[in-house]
Amino acid sequence: MHIHTVMAPRTSTFVAIMCLLAAVSLFLLSECLYYDQNSSPKILPLACNLSQLSAPSVIPLLIIYIERFRTGADVRTKQLLWIIAPVILFTVAEMLTLLAGRPTIVSFLNKISTEGVTIIKNTQEPELRLYFYSAVIGYRIVISAEFLLLFNFFIRSARREGFKLSHIRDFFRGEKADTMELQFANLAPIVVLFFLKLFFFRYFLNNHHLFSILLSAALAMILCPFCYVALFGARKRLSIRDMQNGNRFNFSSKDKNVILEEMLTDMLEEADKGTLTRIQAKYGVELNVPMEQEEKKPSYVERLFSGATRPVDEDSLMGRFEHLMKDEKIFLQSGLTLEEVADHLNSNKTYVSKMVNSTYNISFPELVNTLRIDYAEEYIANHREARQEDIAKACGFPSASSFNNTFKRITGMPPRIWLATHERHGGIQ
Repeated sequence: MHIHTVMAPRTSTFVAIMCLLAAVSLFLLSECLYYDQNSSPKILPLACNLSQLSAPSVIPLLIIYIERFRTGADVRTKQLLWIIAPVILFTVAEMLTLLAGRPTIVSFLNKISTEGVTIIKNTQEPELRLYFYSAVIGYRIVISAEFLLLFNFFIRSARREGFKLSHIRDFFRGEKADTMELQFANLAPIVVLFFLKLFFFRYFLNNHHLFSILLSAALAMILCPFCYVALFGARKRLSIRDMQNGNRFNFSSKDKNVILEEMLTDMLEEADKGTLTRIQAKYGVELNVPMEQEEKKPSYVERLFSGATRPVDEDSLMGRFEHLMKDEKIFLQSGLTLEEVADHLNSNKTYVSKMVNSTYNISFPELVNTLRIDYAEEYIANHREARQEDIAKACGFPSASSFNNTFKRITGMPPRIWLATHERHGGIQ
């Protein structure tokens, strides 16, 4: 909560995540006091009753946080009706504690801890039986209903947003993933562990110390990446590199320039057209961003396949090769190899490779990548809202990261900045 207050107070999800963390903190505090055998007997009923208030609040607050992150909309009044359940549980527990007396409730809770829930069979006092059905049975019924609600929310959200496990796999390979998708991946084990922690009674955990320790440790460890990703509530997509640059001044003098260049590139990619225009006007010289309309340069295809010294015979190997590339656009096939091109030309890969190297002064893979980037520029200009994964697939690249790296290497700028420059100057540069 302190880190969010320092680093992310202006994000739209700040209030939602702070309320969620407050509820989690209150629940963990009440659980610690309840399970600590050295706690004062007077604290035991209060700790039990606080868990009635905090635990049923966690799941609805979690849903509100996800919805706030997804849409950015304010919390609606009907979303706050969930507070009725925890308030009723807490109020009933406190009233029954006052009616039965705290010493009686303390004794009853201690018996549950040592003898288990079967103690209710020998309990005749109506206040204690009501307390048991409210604080133990009713509490777990409410939690079970909320878990079913959360499960249904997860399924609907995953289908609506098109979440896939392959996206998480690609994230660990360095590609960007939806930030909300990462939160869902973090939440899955958290929900399972939270469910186990709620439904195991004190009697069981007190007699299985190692299980209790491992359960708490696992829950704490998985909560860490969830809370860290929550710091990036302003970003729709996130990569491991973005997370590593979360602290913008976390670098040494040795790697300062490299990290600053990465962060500046990422920030410019996130900026809208108006922001880029203002930055250009203010720092045009420093950023080396052209301020005036420049003469349109020939495309990569025109530069590659132009020149008077090469034969133009369409039946020659070079003519058939250019037809295969320019007209049939075979380079759009993902995983295209020199052997496949040679088969199309009824030739062998060694001869085709020598012809490409001597004619175009580049290797076959570099020529294919250049043609793909040339096609990508046209594709991006016509599909401005397309995701990088879709662009990469359409242009023959195996992954979004491969496309992004190749695009920056050939054009000198990331796709987002290239598109903004293209829009300002009215054509492809």
